[in-house]
Amino acid sequence: ANFTYVESPFDVARDLEALRDLAPYERLTVITTTEVEPAIKTVLNRVGETDVDYVLAGNDVANVLTRVPAAAKAIYFTPLSETFTNPQLRELLTALTARGIATFSLLDEPFLSLGSLAAYSSSENLKQLPRRIALDVLRILDGIPAEELNTTLNVAGSGLIVNMATARAANIFPSWESTREAVLLNPNEMPDARVLTLEGAILEGLAGNLGYDLAEYDVALARADVGIAKSNLLPQFEVNTTFSHIDEQSAASSFGQAGRYNWTGQASLNQVILSEPAFANVAINKLLLEGDRAALQVSQLDVILEVSTAYLNVLQAKAFADLQNENLAVTRANLDASGTKREAGAVGAGDVYRWESELALNRIDANNAIARLAQARYNLNQLLNRPIDDEFQLPEFTGQDTLLGDVSEKLMPLLNNQRDLSRLANFMAEEAKRDLPTLKQLEAVINVQERQLLAAKRAFYLPTVGLGAQYDYRIGNYQVTPLDIEGFDLSGFSANRSSYSVGLNVSMPVFQGNARKFQSERARVATLRAKTQRKDVENKLLQRMYSNVEILYASYRNLNLAREAAETATKNFRIIEDLYRAGAVNITSLVDAQNVTLQANINATNAGYQFVADFISLERSTGSYNFLKDDNAQADFLRRFIEFK
Repeated sequence: ANFTYVESPFDVARDLEALRDLAPYERLTVITTTEVEPAIKTVLNRVGETDVDYVLAGNDVANVLTRVPAAAKAIYFTPLSETFTNPQLRELLTALTARGIATFSLLDEPFLSLGSLAAYSSSENLKQLPRRIALDVLRILDGIPAEELNTTLNVAGSGLIVNMATARAANIFPSWESTREAVLLNPNEMPDARVLTLEGAILEGLAGNLGYDLAEYDVALARADVGIAKSNLLPQFEVNTTFSHIDEQSAASSFGQAGRYNWTGQASLNQVILSEPAFANVAINKLLLEGDRAALQVSQLDVILEVSTAYLNVLQAKAFADLQNENLAVTRANLDASGTKREAGAVGAGDVYRWESELALNRIDANNAIARLAQARYNLNQLLNRPIDDEFQLPEFTGQDTLLGDVSEKLMPLLNNQRDLSRLANFMAEEAKRDLPTLKQLEAVINVQERQLLAAKRAFYLPTVGLGAQYDYRIGNYQVTPLDIEGFDLSGFSANRSSYSVGLNVSMPVFQGNARKFQSERARVATLRAKTQRKDVENKLLQRMYSNVEILYASYRNLNLAREAAETATKNFRIIEDLYRAGAVNITSLVDAQNVTLQANINATNAGYQFVADFISLERSTGSYNFLKDDNAQADFLRRFIEFK
């Protein structure tokens, strides 16, 4: 008599069952306080959890960590707000996670946000307790006997919440079945993985991309070819020695100049004085080197674009997966609300079934989003020449626009009409004519053809002039055949042991079957072809600039509209959600509003990354990525555009 209470919204037995599903354990550790220990012991004994180690929390984190058993695999937390500050609790949870221990808390907050592995949602139910107590006090003051008051608390659905970032850090892999009904926090975060920024990904791409490595090898080969061509113009010095054996008759008839065995040495020196083919070869290889360097720049631009696109795909896939996970949580909350309303008789079973159906469909979308994110990560790792399953985390998201620096933020507001778009296209085309390596590559091809044409013309009248010298030395003759001529013994005759010659060679072809004529004609036509090709590229460049600028500006406007649509859709959903819970609208209106909100947020996300991708593509077509440059370079780019007429 004259006594009442409110039933606890907590279920410790359910908590421990979920903890055992997430990380099977044989002995439980409970971190609690002196005030709570008797109550939690009573509850654990009642549910049959007898193998328990109790650790009483003081205000020293290190002391608590030393008293946690070394073999502990699972820890259950009771409220510790009166014992630890949030930074201390984060330190404790981080240290336990690093030891691979699964942490489960009676309260969802602040434990989950500070690094606990899992908890059942409790914040909404705890908010009802003061309100319920106030109502009970009011009823007692109105004269209603306390023993007649209802002790049941109509709690909202209390769902399991799993922090996947903590699971990864603890190297715990919950089964799909154990997390099937759970809300996943940080499902795509990898806290222990390296942070990969866009600039970092580009640098890794340039350092490890195999296609870019091949282009660098081409430049190295071209540089070697220049050296080889130059070497033909330098003195060519050669020495050799010969040891020979001749027959006896030849030795005898040499009048003592040779023996059966002879050892000689020779040195020769040749120097080109005038050779148009050699001069042309050096000049052409230098021009080819310039072309390969331009090709390397093209490869660099392509790698940056490819890596940037893959990086944006990862960001976009992660945002999409996060949106699907958030939508899943909203659907689960609405399912819980419909269950509560059904128990109160406000709605029928149809609402519950509809939300269960929506939840299953949302899980399908979430699963597909996670798979898409994994594929995007694999693709980026492949471009960076890293292990395909290498883990990395993305920096904290601050908006798609921040990926482009000040360039897009300050450039886009300058475009107010079609004339401004045309001016931007013409400005970008001028920038491209100065910076685009494709044009430099074509210019190198034109110069090569012109040099070949000049060489073909000079072949009609320029001779080839070379200087040559040779020195011979007789080291020794052995087994010289003695030969007497009128009593004179030639076996002792000593001839000169050395000889030399110096000569100037001049050669000029007179007739080669009209080959020089056709070579000259071919070089002339090839030169005209290269010039025409360059002119064609310049013509297409302006058309492409106009198209890219139009696409970019459309993306910019679509981005603002998509964000506006997402904002208004979210506001509308909040209104419809409140009306549904008040019974003013039916479930169809709420489902439609939720789906529209999800699609609007997806559209806004896609529009943001599409704008970034279009901007990077525009800069690729100019041959320079200004968004990667420092603030001074970006400011200079904007100044040039403002001053462009």
